[in-house]
Amino acid sequence: MRVLYIMWESFGSQDIQEEFARRGYEVDQYWMGRKEDGFSNQRLEQDLIQKLSETKYDFVFTWNYFPNIAIACNVCKVKYAAWVYDSPVLAIWHCSVVSPNNYIFIFDKADYLELKNKGIDTVYYLPLAANVDQFDSYQMDEEIEEVYSVPIAFIGSTYAEKRFSTYRKLESLDSYSKGYVDGLMMAQKQIYGNLLLEKMLTPDIMEKLRQAENVGMRENVNFGYEKYYGQVLMPKCITAMERQEIFEMLSEKYKFYLYTRNKTPSLPKIINRGQAGSKKESCFIFRCSKINLNITLRSIRTGIPLRAFEIMGSGGFLLTNYQEDFLDFFEPGVDFVYYDSYEDLMNKTEYYLTHEEERQSIARNGYEKVKKYHTYRNRLDTMLEIMNLK
Repeated sequence: MRVLYIMWESFGSQDIQEEFARRGYEVDQYWMGRKEDGFSNQRLEQDLIQKLSETKYDFVFTWNYFPNIAIACNVCKVKYAAWVYDSPVLAIWHCSVVSPNNYIFIFDKADYLELKNKGIDTVYYLPLAANVDQFDSYQMDEEIEEVYSVPIAFIGSTYAEKRFSTYRKLESLDSYSKGYVDGLMMAQKQIYGNLLLEKMLTPDIMEKLRQAENVGMRENVNFGYEKYYGQVLMPKCITAMERQEIFEMLSEKYKFYLYTRNKTPSLPKIINRGQAGSKKESCFIFRCSKINLNITLRSIRTGIPLRAFEIMGSGGFLLTNYQEDFLDFFEPGVDFVYYDSYEDLMNKTEYYLTHEEERQSIARNGYEKVKKYHTYRNRLDTMLEIMNLK
């Protein structure tokens, strides 16, 4: 099997390369800069057409979906496998998704169903995965275990950093519109499992939002302002508020260890250990922490975040907000635990910090299920079967 792997600075890059290598695939790598335009980049498109014309590939692979790559693959009649791990991804609403050579694998079932119900037959539901073999290879000693054995840990962004402060641009809204938008976000923050913001934005409020924060929309993309404000901007703001509130709440009662890039002066009781330095360190954190907390970015409507698979695949205990897609593969209270309110989160934190055997049993069950059913080997098998390459 010969594969053209178009690379950029994505999660999972090393993991999928290891799986290609394990299978003995001949893989050619093509580097695409993270900021390179994948929508209207004729240089990229022509370069790929030439490459695909000169060499016979069984398929082209990317993390996330890029219209220019799809167009090049369609011209050369080469299968294009795109595994989407962000949500929402603007590109999956581009008109090129209907290309018959596309195989677009989407981890968020809500995104997949929305496209499928519009008659798009080139999309497939495929959750993310964990490189369990790699995690198993990381050996700990007593010193490492002592360093990372903590009551509660969270790896990730607080979303309060400057680059996530887009909502500040909306301060120019009039008091009624600002109150309406704030009220929507406060209500959505209480609801798990259903993103309602897009449906609740009235034409008048939409116009006010556009005046305050008017973003340019791509041509040939069915992703309007309602989706941008309801599925991108406002969910990011809600996530920032939610993480701040949860971190404050838990750190008032427990030792809470946060692994994040930025300083957190607004969270004085948090123990901020800085960014986890490597995948190995993340594995040790997941494996040793009594509770690994997951607070999903609200723009992920139903999907299982990569963090959750890696926590369970490392042998860690996962306590997460409710996400519908978990129930397709895992049993709550057996493989993982979810909360559906702040009160529920506090109660379950207290319970599992004081019920060691039950907590360890759930962590083992989650690990075994991920190892058996949710590895990159499993996922690539599914892709190849769907592409009729197996």
